[in-house]
Amino acid sequence: MSDDKLKRTIEFAIHGAPELKLQEKRIWLGEFRERVVMALTLEDTNKTLAIDKIQEGIRDPEAEMIIVNNRVPIEIMSKYMKLAKNFNKEYKTVDAISHKAMGVVIASRRAVNREDVVLEIPVIPEKFKNINHKELCPQCYNQLKEISSEYSKEFKRLNVIDRMVGIKCGACERDIDGGPLM
Repeated sequence: MSDDKLKRTIEFAIHGAPELKLQEKRIWLGEFRERVVMALTLEDTNKTLAIDKIQEGIRDPEAEMIIVNNRVPIEIMSKYMKLAKNFNKEYKTVDAISHKAMGVVIASRRAVNREDVVLEIPVIPEKFKNINHKELCPQCYNQLKEISSEYSKEFKRLNVIDRMVGIKCGACERDIDGGPLM
């Protein structure tokens, strides 16, 4: 046996068979980049709009599976699991080695070659989270609409009559608010 063949045999024994695009597959949770339909970073998986975005992506005819990073909290991971079950898609979790790995990947079994597959989910300010009611003053509503028009659809803009009746902005009056008519 020649030295080259011996070295190659030893390398196979120690490291296993060489893989194509190993670094790329570590980032995309075991998939080739060209098979990715949509992806979310690990940080974005915890955001309010993440499930809605993934639900839109899983409706894509080329989407066949949801792959979730094991570092995603179990409460959130279970939501993705239910989503995969509801849409009859394959679901799996991956223990990602890379710190650059995605949080959630929607993939196909064949190449789809899409540009810009990583979704950017805007950060919603704290004052809009967990408010008692969904009525907002024009300033807060416009601020929220600039950040995310999709998230602003869950809220109602207060009009003059609402304010005359005594309804206050859910975000501005959050600390002292007891409900829409308090």
